[in-house]
Amino acid sequence: MSAIAEYPDRVKALFRTQEINTAGIYEVDFWIAGKETTVYVDDFIPVDEHDKPAFCNTRDEELWAILLEKAFAKLHGNYDVMQGGKAGMALHMMTGFPEMDYMHGNMK
Repeated sequence: MSAIAEYPDRVKALFRTQEINTAGIYEVDFWIAGKETTVYVDDFIPVDEHDKPAFCNTRDEELWAILLEKAFAKLHGNYDVMQGGKAGMALHMMTGFPEMDYMHGNMK
């Protein structure tokens, strides 16, 4: 998310719902197998014992980042599935652009 955050227009393009709304429902688009796929999420955010978002941490608790993470977690089953993974794959799902992994160093 930090890579795509450098391009606010690309972040904005992920969200079909552009405004905070009283229904608390948001549409977020991802690219899965070359097809645009919409994920619907609500604004019920998991919080920790200090009422801070339990997963996504931003300086200002930015709603777009929290909702994007929630939509990505929903797309993959739950928040636990998102541990580890490949940043390129996530960026591909957010942009639709191809990604490629390069192996560096001596692979023995």
